[in-house]
Amino acid sequence: MAPACDTVAFMTAAAIYAYVLTPLSFLLAMAVMYLEVNTLYHLSKRHASAGGYYGYVATAYGPSPAVLTGFLYIMYQVASTAAIPTYIGGVVLPGALKYFFNINIAGWLWMPLILIFIIIPIMLAILGIKIQMKYIKAAALFEISFLFVLSLIIILKAPDNTLNVFNPFAWPNYKSYFDPNGGPVSSVGLGMIFAITSFIGYGGSAPLGEEVKSHRSITKALVIGLLITGGVLTEVSYSLVVGWGVNHMAGFAHSAIPGILVATFYTGIAGGLMLSLVALNSAFSDSVAMQSNAARVYFAMARDHILPDFFSDIHKRFKTPYKSLLFIGASASIVALTTGFIMLHIEGIGFSKMFYVSAANPKLQKGLTETFAFLTTIALYGLIITHFLLNTSIMVLYKRLKEKHHGLLRKIIHPIEHYVMPGLATLIFMFVLYESVVPPLFPIFQASVVSILFICIVIIYIMYLKKYRKEILAKVSVTVNLIEEEGCASENSAAMSDNGHTHKPN
Repeated sequence: MAPACDTVAFMTAAAIYAYVLTPLSFLLAMAVMYLEVNTLYHLSKRHASAGGYYGYVATAYGPSPAVLTGFLYIMYQVASTAAIPTYIGGVVLPGALKYFFNINIAGWLWMPLILIFIIIPIMLAILGIKIQMKYIKAAALFEISFLFVLSLIIILKAPDNTLNVFNPFAWPNYKSYFDPNGGPVSSVGLGMIFAITSFIGYGGSAPLGEEVKSHRSITKALVIGLLITGGVLTEVSYSLVVGWGVNHMAGFAHSAIPGILVATFYTGIAGGLMLSLVALNSAFSDSVAMQSNAARVYFAMARDHILPDFFSDIHKRFKTPYKSLLFIGASASIVALTTGFIMLHIEGIGFSKMFYVSAANPKLQKGLTETFAFLTTIALYGLIITHFLLNTSIMVLYKRLKEKHHGLLRKIIHPIEHYVMPGLATLIFMFVLYESVVPPLFPIFQASVVSILFICIVIIYIMYLKKYRKEILAKVSVTVNLIEEEGCASENSAAMSDNGHTHKPN
């Protein structure tokens, strides 16, 4: 998660579809991610490994779904890593330079700027988890504090404060904007594509399971990080809408830097510049986390020989999967540049024309915004299907463990934690996934098609492994098997009883 980056990128993209209801999209996204914290909390109690989500699903379902999960996780981390630099380097930075300093940079500069936002974080990621976490924690703490204060100032000064931004049926004046999306509820769902993906990285501590001291560290990171960040993001989205003007959100949706404009209007040039700088730093720290998490899943999959052994090589000094990190960075760079070229070509800006237009050119900014939307939707597919498997994994695992719960309270809480909350989160995810294809809107629908094609290719690869390389799939289930690796069926019974429940061996 990168709150300041979310403020200038994901909230702007969400407003293209949700308009005045953008705060509702972020509120619902926060709620569903709270439900997902419950899932990861209970999974991390049972199993922590470098495989993260890949390991959890292998424990519950076996090798084939685990391999799919591993590739999906990498898909959405790479897509998101590519999307954010595209928007920050291609839209936000040029827009801020023109607004504050009247500097028009060349249209082609989005390409090297993307590489800067990807390559420098690779170097930080290779240096190791301790350096990463110190940098990310310090940056995140400052971001959250700054955004909280900034949003509070805007809310206190804004003339349009209203709770109707959380009511999808209170805005008949937006009917002409909502109808092409399928209505106000569908518009909220489309906004949630960007609201949910703005939380990518909240489960980043899961793949670090072999590098931290205990699952308690994972749990603490998940709960505290999401509780604070989710609340602030909802506050920020509300402040930007009421600060811009609830009846004028069409202009917000088509501005390159609306968040920066609102911050400047209410807090002066200092506030707007500070938001710009914090957003740039946020993009860097987010890229560090994205690449680090995805590379560690590559490492775990290579360790199981699902991927070539190349990805499991560890740096002798920094003890990090540096070859995986380099591959992730290269992949994200290629994806970002290729998608950008295609979207700009659709908007009528070919490669040669980029050298003759400014970065503030409306068609260039529209093309890069569509690139961001396309890649973010791909990230959404990877995230949602992965979390569908995680939510059902927790149901399978806790049924398999045959826990005996003591006390009325524990008997009530158990089904809520392990069945109701994961089930509810899955239903909300399905709603958002449905809205990504109905109605078919460009480039959301096209990204959905690409995502489905990628999943089909992975399934074909899994079928190949099942038929010709069964020994590899067999190793997956052994490497991350819950019972064999951690022996929780017997060794943890005393600890479990401290929490009011025990489990029965199979």
